[in-house]
Amino acid sequence: MNAEKLHALCLSLQKEMNQINIHEKLQQVVQFLQQIVDQPQEPQPQQQLSTELTQLHNELSESPSDAFSPAWRQALKEIDGEELLGIFLSNRIREIIERNQITPSAALQEIQQIQQEFEHFKSGIDNTVAGLMSLNIGYEQLEPGECEIGVVIPRKAVNNQLNEFGKELQELTFIFCTFSELASGDRENYEIRSISSSDLGIYLAVIPPVAACIAHAAEKIIDIYKKIVEIRIHKAELKMLGLKEKEMQGITDHSNERMKEEIKTLTVEIVNNYYVGNDDNRKNELTNSVKISLNKIANRIDQGFNIEVRAEPEEEMDEETDENNQHYENQAFIRKVIEASETLRFLKLDGERILGLPEKSEPEKGSKK
Repeated sequence: MNAEKLHALCLSLQKEMNQINIHEKLQQVVQFLQQIVDQPQEPQPQQQLSTELTQLHNELSESPSDAFSPAWRQALKEIDGEELLGIFLSNRIREIIERNQITPSAALQEIQQIQQEFEHFKSGIDNTVAGLMSLNIGYEQLEPGECEIGVVIPRKAVNNQLNEFGKELQELTFIFCTFSELASGDRENYEIRSISSSDLGIYLAVIPPVAACIAHAAEKIIDIYKKIVEIRIHKAELKMLGLKEKEMQGITDHSNERMKEEIKTLTVEIVNNYYVGNDDNRKNELTNSVKISLNKIANRIDQGFNIEVRAEPEEEMDEETDENNQHYENQAFIRKVIEASETLRFLKLDGERILGLPEKSEPEKGSKK
């Protein structure tokens, strides 16, 4: 993550922590637990604790950080903040309280530990924001109407080698240019907005209709892939029990065939929804390219890649003009991006890869190679 993205992330976290006032609420929880320990027969501290916990859980359940993009969620985990915000923190506190109902002193110690962790984390975020501002380092944000595609490439997927990373960028260019021509009529020359290096992340500027098309594709592929994640997990378990790869080939074949069939249907859906041309021959060619691109996306998700698409809504326009009509079209695409982006999340993948979908055109059955 580069400095501008880190600055934007820290500003967002700082705003969330201050709005929810997590620091003060944790202090209140600790205070009421201490009173319960000191005065176990008094009902008032127990009632106050219950009220405070309910309020804290309600606010944490609506934390903006829970809807962060995949890259930001990964960055949050890397800076040890994932367990101190949002639904994760809510569940963590709830589990401690429920587990120690008859031993409030034990609950107090565990909540005090969380309080200390949070104070340390918040201090780090506040100091980082102050330091970046004092060094005049800006923060990265989308302007109204702008869209961005991000791809996070695991280093192991390219063996941490420059030449393999370069080849991967060519593959991504094919994927994105296919969707660009489909949704806009042009093979867009994507502008690089930023690059990060913890994992190899690349972020590209993109116009709204293309962003919506890519978001639709990524969202659907991830949804399909979730159906075979359990198969991948079971295959890993069978391998641990001593089964050989050839003995599990049927599992692998089933997963690939299932994904192929789903992608076949999805290809038709995407082409019908986004193709803007009027050349049937080119439409057929693009249909094949879309299928190959979807195969490439599925294979990469299986390798641990993550795709995110972001968009910033434009302000409403008053007058009825051609520009206004374009504005409304863009807003519709941007809404699709925002809706889809909420489902684009890092998948926790156990076991080895299971997909090996073709990434080149296959001859039709019955045709000569």
